[in-house]
Amino acid sequence: MGLFTRSSGAVDTRDRDYVLTGCPVVAHDDMLVLVDLTVRLAVRPAGDDESEPLGYDPADERSFHAICVLVLRQLGAEVPSDELLVGRARIVAAVEQGLAFAPVGAGVAGRVVDVEVRPYDAAGATFDHEFRVVAGT
Repeated sequence: MGLFTRSSGAVDTRDRDYVLTGCPVVAHDDMLVLVDLTVRLAVRPAGDDESEPLGYDPADERSFHAICVLVLRQLGAEVPSDELLVGRARIVAAVEQGLAFAPVGAGVAGRVVDVEVRPYDAAGATFDHEFRVVAGT
C-alpha cells in the first residue's frame, strides 16, 4: 500500500450535519454573542476519473469543528455585535468559504443550512457540538 492509497472498504456516502450550539464570539465592539450553526456535509459523487467517491472520514470531525470556530471568531473580530445579530448571510459566506479552503473533507461539500445569533446569555453559552447522520438524503 502506498502513502495515498485508500482502503477498498465500503465508502460511507451519507450526509451528515455538523451542529455547533452556543459558540461564544467576541465582536469587534467587545460585546459577546452566541452563535448556533448547522452545516450539512455531503459527499460528492465520484467523477469520471475516479472509481468511487472519496467518502466521509470521521477523523476530519475535529478539523471541521476547529475551522468553523476559527472562522466565527475571526469574523467576530472584524464585525460589531449589531451586525452579527442581523447579518446571517455574512456568517454563512465566511463559514462556507472557510470550509472550501480547508485541507480536510476532500470530496465532502459543506453548506450552512441554519444560523442563529443571539445576545450573550450565560445560561445559553454551552459551546457544544455534534455530528449526526442525516436520514433520508
